[in-house]
Amino acid sequence: RPRLTSTCRFRAPAGMRRLYQQADRWCARFPITWALVSAGVKGALGDQIAQQLVERKQTTDLRRTAVYSTYSGIYLGGVQYFVQCRFLEWAFPGRTVLSIAKKVAFDQFVHIPFVAYPCLYLIKEAFMPHKNADPNEGVLTRAARKYQKEALEVNVTLWKFWIPAGTIGFALVPTHWRIPYNSGLSLAWTTILSNMQARLDSADSGTGTGT
Repeated sequence: RPRLTSTCRFRAPAGMRRLYQQADRWCARFPITWALVSAGVKGALGDQIAQQLVERKQTTDLRRTAVYSTYSGIYLGGVQYFVQCRFLEWAFPGRTVLSIAKKVAFDQFVHIPFVAYPCLYLIKEAFMPHKNADPNEGVLTRAARKYQKEALEVNVTLWKFWIPAGTIGFALVPTHWRIPYNSGLSLAWTTILSNMQARLDSADSGTGTGT
């Protein structure tokens, strides 16, 4: 009985395949550099999208963009590379359903709520303190109090986006492409996060002024 075969297979042009192969080799050779650059650029671009297209601000807050770019590059690019691509691959090796579930659970319910977000709030309070901030109150105290107030909302928003995205990343994406993959998706997430943080900051400032 003759076997049916498809004659309509899609093949990427040779130039595109060569470009991908070169990029893949470079990423595999310099994964940390690639992670830092892709995450840093994503942070700046995502915040600019939030300011210009979502919030429609008349003037660009370059200081805010610098904060998100720094946080994205150093933490989401550098630190997260070691967490997701080194530590979690060592702690829960393989790509079985159970190992993927453990990686996602650790990343989403331990690493981000108790390490990543506190670092973001600390950076924000250090470089972008509220105009109503008490000068006698330490940066660490202000950051902890603000995060405690907003933790539920920001983490639930995070989980809706990143649990499915992280599952795909741990299941299908090679480790040297995982942070660039995160950065691509994170462009949308940074826009959401930046806009949400601006809204929370505005609400907090309004509460502080009694308006």
